Amino acid sequence: MNKKLIPHITVCDAITKLFYPNVEVVLHDVKQEKLVHISNAFSKREIGDKMINDVKDFKSLTTDIVGPYEKVNFDGKRLKTVSSIIRDENNEIIGIMCINFNIQTFENIFDSLKSFLNIEDKNESPNLLFSQDWKSHTNKLIKEFLETKNRKIEELKIKEKKELILFLNDKGIFSIRNVVAYLCEILNISRATIYKWLKQEN
Repeated sequence: MNKKLIPHITVCDAITKLFYPNVEVVLHDVKQEKLVHISNAFSKREIGDKMINDVKDFKSLTTDIVGPYEKVNFDGKRLKTVSSIIRDENNEIIGIMCINFNIQTFENIFDSLKSFLNIEDKNESPNLLFSQDWKSHTNKLIKEFLETKNRKIEELKIKEKKELILFLNDKGIFSIRNVVAYLCEILNISRATIYKWLKQEN
C-alpha cells in the first residue's frame, strides 16, 4: 500500500464506527489497482481484490467527489454510494475511498413517504465511470429475479439457482468478463455447473 494512504485508514474506520452497521468503506490504491483496506465489509469484497474501474479513466473526472449514486449489493440490498478521489501533495491521484451506505432499512419508510407526499426521485445521475459498475448491474438483475420468486439469495435451491443463471443469460450478462467467478462466489456453485446449465440451454 502507498504509505500516503495509511492515514486514510483511520478515516475509513471512523466513518464505519459512526454509522455501524449500515456503512462499508473501501479504500483503493490506484497505483496497485487493488483494494487495500475495507471497514465493516458487507459486499463480499476483500483486501487484494482488483479495482472495478479503469484507472486511466479517472483523469476524465471533473470533480474529486462523485455521487451520491445508487448501487445494488450482491444480496439485492440498495446502497447509496459516494466515491472520493484522494490526491497527494503533487495533486496526483493515489487512491479512491468509496463509502457504501445500506439504505434497505429506510427504503420502505422512504417509499411510503414518497407516495404520501408525491415526491419525484430527482437524484443526480452518477458519473458514467462509476455508473458502469458491472457488479452493481449484475446485482440489480439478481434482485429482479429474487423479487419474482419472493426469495432471498441464501434461500435459493439448486433448481432456482439454475433458473437464475438462465435468466441472467437471457439478459446477456455472460458477455461480461469475470462475471462467472462472481456468480460462483455469491451462489456457492462451481464454474463447471454454470457452464453445464448454459450448455443444456443451448
